[in-house]
Amino acid sequence: MFIDFSPEETVDTLKKWHLKVIQGAKGYRFSIDSILLANLVHPPHKGKVLDLGAGCGILGLILAKIHREITLTGVEIQPQLAARARRNVALNNLEDRIEILEGSYSHIENILPEASFHYVITNPPYRKLGTGRINPLEEKAIARHEVHGGLEALMKAIHHALMPKGRLGIIFTATRAVDVIYLCRTHKIEPKYIRLIHPYPDHEAQSIFIEGVKGGKEGEVRIEPPLTIYTAPGLYSLQMAQILGERTKEG
Repeated sequence: MFIDFSPEETVDTLKKWHLKVIQGAKGYRFSIDSILLANLVHPPHKGKVLDLGAGCGILGLILAKIHREITLTGVEIQPQLAARARRNVALNNLEDRIEILEGSYSHIENILPEASFHYVITNPPYRKLGTGRINPLEEKAIARHEVHGGLEALMKAIHHALMPKGRLGIIFTATRAVDVIYLCRTHKIEPKYIRLIHPYPDHEAQSIFIEGVKGGKEGEVRIEPPLTIYTAPGLYSLQMAQILGERTKEG
């Protein structure tokens, strides 16, 4: 299939997964959090996975390469990003396993049937409206700020989509960890696994990964050792290099 590219787009290669990804040269571009999330989640061997806020489709693309028998559905509110995600799916010959739908998770009941997924993944906007500077580029503004629905709406959507005992995998800013954990439990998604992500060994955590179970019993949560991205500027940690398939001076 011929895939057309705009002069305002780039095509980036993720060598480890043999993927090519179309992105806007300006506006929204996927972050390292998306790559981390794809590598931290634990979807079932042959399950149905939902990506809420699919962006350019990067999460689904990587997951489809890591877990060869899962099927994925991505939901993206921005029409231009949904269209780009579909092109990325076609570019990587994954149309038989990945579907991209346009719509808002705030109205998930109009898009997807209830209790239809084994696993939900999401890397949602992490800033509340009224905090921080809103990016003048619309794609970035919607990706970073809760313009079209906050955590409460997101958790309602996750609860709607997950089958009983289905799992959630979310990566979010560490400074709002309390909000995520509180709303998970409020919407009957019990946190079971937590991992903090630090930019450098001596820096505060910048992100948190949480995995929870819909209808899971309240109890102890497993907190993994922290994941550190860099050991020095421009030098990935051994953990991060293994995730990316890169080499470091350490190995």
